Amino acid sequence: MYKFTRKNLNKHSRKNRITDGIITIGLIYANWCGHCQALKPEWRKMKSNIMKTPSYKRGSYKFVEIEDNDKAKDEKINRINSRLMGEKLTANGYPTVFKIHGGKLHYFQGDRTADSLQSWFSTKTNLKSERSHPNFLNRLFGGKNNKTQKKRKQ
Repeated sequence: MYKFTRKNLNKHSRKNRITDGIITIGLIYANWCGHCQALKPEWRKMKSNIMKTPSYKRGSYKFVEIEDNDKAKDEKINRINSRLMGEKLTANGYPTVFKIHGGKLHYFQGDRTADSLQSWFSTKTNLKSERSHPNFLNRLFGGKNNKTQKKRKQ
């Protein structure tokens, strides 16, 4: 049986404070996927650039790469999901590029270039996940957004 002592409690809270500021940068991919193969060089370039930054050296970033054929894929995704508040990580297509900051999941929707990836990962956001954002869903399914509502009023 685990006994909570002052030392254990401090160790636990210190660990949580340290991991709160870490941005997890992730890629779920499949080796057979053409889009994943095209992204790989850009991903490596972005990863190399981030690893040279002082933020990475201070431990502000953590990389996660999960291959579709990995036998521990589900276990790795479940471990990630146990740290998330709200939306859980899913790989509905390949490649799935994501970041976790402050316990919140954010999916990448931009250009698949090293510069675009790096600037997105470097941006510390506390916004809702892009996939759960109403405007994203409206654009995806052709619903109303602010621009179409303004045009209809005129």
